[in-house]
Amino acid sequence: MSGKDIPTDPEELRADVEQTRRELGDTVEALVHKTDVPGRVKDKAHEGVEQVKETATRANAAVSAAAGKTTAKVSQAADKAGEQVGKAGAAAGAAGAAVGEKAAVIGEKAGAVATQVGQKATEVAGQVGTKAGEVAEQVSLKAGVVAEQVGTKAAQAVEALPPPVQQRVEQARKHPAAVAAGVAAVVLVLWKLLRRGR
Repeated sequence: MSGKDIPTDPEELRADVEQTRRELGDTVEALVHKTDVPGRVKDKAHEGVEQVKETATRANAAVSAAAGKTTAKVSQAADKAGEQVGKAGAAAGAAGAAVGEKAAVIGEKAGAVATQVGQKATEVAGQVGTKAGEVAEQVSLKAGVVAEQVGTKAAQAVEALPPPVQQRVEQARKHPAAVAAGVAAVVLVLWKLLRRGR
């Protein structure tokens, strides 16, 4: 800012100081956000876990529904078989052998249905496990990509800073506790400079 650009009116000076404060606050907030890599990775991982839970819940509901339908069909088949056996027994003793054969066939069918239900349930459970593994792998990959992108952006932001500030940032990375003290010191210095400008 040259001497000609400095406002002389106190209201203009106050407005200029306020604008500078807002811009500084935005810059500090943006830097703090960019350096919060663990928080951003944690958020992404949490999103992935929620997706896995949703998928598992849907799959569990689908398995329960399929098992319920199959159980109802088996129960109906057993009821019908019971009715047929009762009618055959009442009709004649000689028909008992034929009813026994039919009952055996129905029993085999019921056993086959039960086997199919078991196989289907195992298959669905395997698919759920595979899907959960895929989702977990995708979450892990996304988290790695996000972490790498954040690291790259943070490195680019640090490279864009003046060399003295770059050195401070590197020191802060080595000493995380110093980051808070450094930010507080910068804010204090800027506040004093702005107060002195009034």
